[in-house]
Amino acid sequence: MFTDISFIDHWQYLFLNVLGFLVIMGLGCYSARKNNFTWFRALVYTAGIPVVFLIGTRLAYLFFYADINNPAVHFLDPKLYGFSLYGGLILVVLYSCIIALFSRIPVWSWLDYHTLGLMGYVSLGKTGCFMNGCCFGIPTLVPWGISYAPGSQAYNYYIVQAFSHTASHSWSVYSDLIHPVQLYEVTIAIALLITAYILLRKKVLPGTVFLISSAIYSLARLGLLFLRANPETGTYFYLLPWLYVTVTGLSLVILLQRYMSNINING
Repeated sequence: MFTDISFIDHWQYLFLNVLGFLVIMGLGCYSARKNNFTWFRALVYTAGIPVVFLIGTRLAYLFFYADINNPAVHFLDPKLYGFSLYGGLILVVLYSCIIALFSRIPVWSWLDYHTLGLMGYVSLGKTGCFMNGCCFGIPTLVPWGISYAPGSQAYNYYIVQAFSHTASHSWSVYSDLIHPVQLYEVTIAIALLITAYILLRKKVLPGTVFLISSAIYSLARLGLLFLRANPETGTYFYLLPWLYVTVTGLSLVILLQRYMSNINING
């Protein structure tokens, strides 16, 4: 069983997210250089990644998790909360696709190499969430659940504000243990990172690495949604599961289509 997780100052959370940015930027720069970008173009492209990511995370939070009429944070608030990681990943993928198209780079191979950076960021970023005590899970009776210490975000949510959540809570048991959903996501991201690396070494059909990772990660996020404490104030929160389903479905359909086309061409 995990020991009690006390509320930790933001520096660990910030450090791991900065480290995650360095990973995704480093692999983005590697991909750019591999595709014959000059060092200047590679660095300019790489510098845009954290900017695009932060814009995506804040926009996704405001759309899915905040009360549109009275959000806890606003778009330009310099606060270390009010972000949704999935939105950042989506916007970075779109940004990468636009750069690839304008640079006349094969998009699927380009995205395959970026997958390593994306999953690397998730691994570090969600570890930061775990240490910070945010994005926490629902109460559980499983032996690997973690205890929430007085003063932690989970404690304030389940104990201090318990009565305000009873009408709309999504958990079925009351316990002093909660699901370590952040670590579940870290485990999935690391598994996808290793799988992506192996598949890249095997030189599989371009697009396979990205599309498989996109489908599995989105499906995992959908599952974890039911194990995580979610806000009741999100105006469009009900659309989030549909986003995960849509991305998963599109990824699998495109992957199947690419393999069928490859078979027809080589068959």
